[in-house]
Amino acid sequence: MNKIIKYIGASAVICLMAGCTTNFEDFNTNPYQPSKVPANTLLSGMFNVYAAPMQNDCQHINCMWACFSGQITAPNTWSKGENLFAYYNAMEDHNAATWAKIYARIYPNFFRIEEATEKKGVIYAMAQLTRIYAMQMMASLQGPIPYSKVKSGDIRAAYDDEPTAWRAMFDDLDNVITILKSAAELGINQDLAAVDQFYGGNCEKWMKFANTLKLRMAIRVSGVADYAQAKAEEAVRGGVLESVSDSSYDTTSSGINENGYAIVSGWGEVRANACITSYMNGYKDPRRSAYFTKQAAGFSEDYVGVRSGSWVAPSPSDYQNYSNLMITTDKTLPQPVMYAAEAAFLRAEGELKGWDMQGDAETFYERGIRLSFEEFKVTGVDEYLADDESKPGNYVDPNHSADSYSNLSTITIKWDKNATPEEMLERVLTQKWIALYLDPLNGWSDFRRTGFPKIFPATHSANPDCKPARGQRRLRFADTEYNTNKENVEAAVTMLSDGRDSNGTDLWWALKN
Repeated sequence: MNKIIKYIGASAVICLMAGCTTNFEDFNTNPYQPSKVPANTLLSGMFNVYAAPMQNDCQHINCMWACFSGQITAPNTWSKGENLFAYYNAMEDHNAATWAKIYARIYPNFFRIEEATEKKGVIYAMAQLTRIYAMQMMASLQGPIPYSKVKSGDIRAAYDDEPTAWRAMFDDLDNVITILKSAAELGINQDLAAVDQFYGGNCEKWMKFANTLKLRMAIRVSGVADYAQAKAEEAVRGGVLESVSDSSYDTTSSGINENGYAIVSGWGEVRANACITSYMNGYKDPRRSAYFTKQAAGFSEDYVGVRSGSWVAPSPSDYQNYSNLMITTDKTLPQPVMYAAEAAFLRAEGELKGWDMQGDAETFYERGIRLSFEEFKVTGVDEYLADDESKPGNYVDPNHSADSYSNLSTITIKWDKNATPEEMLERVLTQKWIALYLDPLNGWSDFRRTGFPKIFPATHSANPDCKPARGQRRLRFADTEYNTNKENVEAAVTMLSDGRDSNGTDLWWALKN
């Protein structure tokens, strides 16, 4: 996660310097090449927001939130004191990097695809889907976003408030699903297949992906949006991810397009988080061997993570013997985008809300766990599901006792029909969090939305706006927007729940206490 200033990538550098909503058509234009590029080639450039195989992109698009979600942690201050995500106080270069990377990957090519396709066909639908996927990430990170008012050639784009942005994304997603449903009946789309490293042009798979994204979005805003139930039920009727073969992975490999998590982890700047290893140790979870390497220092547990936000001034050398991510053993492993298990857990939560998810909560809960075990080729799922005694473990740091932590969760694994609604929700979201450990934005969002799973806080906060018990609540707006789009970003600040551009400000759909 170091050297961000030395390496950001050409389009992101432009974005940081010029403001990420400016001059979209000019980004990534090579004056020595023809300006007319096939629409599917332009789509390929947008696809990097799904898995971000380049290492710096992977940090900023995929894994920084894992410091907040308790799944991965970053044992490094980069010689910047406590200007680190783990302490809720990232320096501006890192805070702004996600904004820069996502907007630079999406909008230049999106508008060119709109023009080339006249807003018709599969390639345009896929450009829309990719834009929505990226923007629901940004909306889940910072709140208000430029979305409905962004136009080709705009120098400064106005922000939508959160209700407006989310509703607009749902409307666009419905259109995408309609197109993909029609295309699925025709089989493989060859134009898409030429650039599609995820599903090889299979529009039926993409339709399931889009419906699962719709279900995810509906659950996320379910506490505040009166249309959420209808959207969730539409998604399930339309067909969501059901089997491991439906799961989405970036299969690109070779050269710089290796598994971004593996490269970042190989630097020593990523380690397993103490929170997830403690939960899984307590549960005696067989997936530990598929997720993490064993520690190498003779600790009492085979799998020992690193407390996010340690009392110790961390550096990679302090934690070189702690558990790492298993993907470091093969940098060409496909990088996950969306697991089929997610759809099952979303349906379980929907059933707990009384929505029609075409089944029952217990069945979907157990299906999510079974899919996760299958995904990682791990045996023992029947025994795991039957365990009604094991509870999440405490964390004992063998070298830094001040970082040890007593787990606040006592939730067991086996489904309990007599549990309280709160216990049922915690059980679902805890197992969802374990199953989706390489999708940390999901875990952080669930925690902010419900308080579950019960994530270990940082030992202390370096940001006065963030209390450890609640953690960081959002990303503040990028300084580049204040420099180039001042009027609009200041208007966006007034749209936030407390009118402050703070890391501690709650988003529209999040808990407020």
